[in-house]
Amino acid sequence: MNTGKSLEDRKLYRRAAEQYNKAFYIAKPPVNGALSDQQKISSRATDRCLSKAKIKVTESYL
Repeated sequence: MNTGKSLEDRKLYRRAAEQYNKAFYIAKPPVNGALSDQQKISSRATDRCLSKAKIKVTESYL
């Protein structure tokens, strides 16, 4: 999570999303099968980074 946050601060959103995904899969799930707090935080952070990393196309290029 710390690595992802530092990459996000440097505006390297796709690399940060990869680190957050890695943290998601490393986190142990709780006994009842729901997402753990770590997985929820990682998932939200990944979504945030991917939304910032999208390339926007202006009308002049169409």
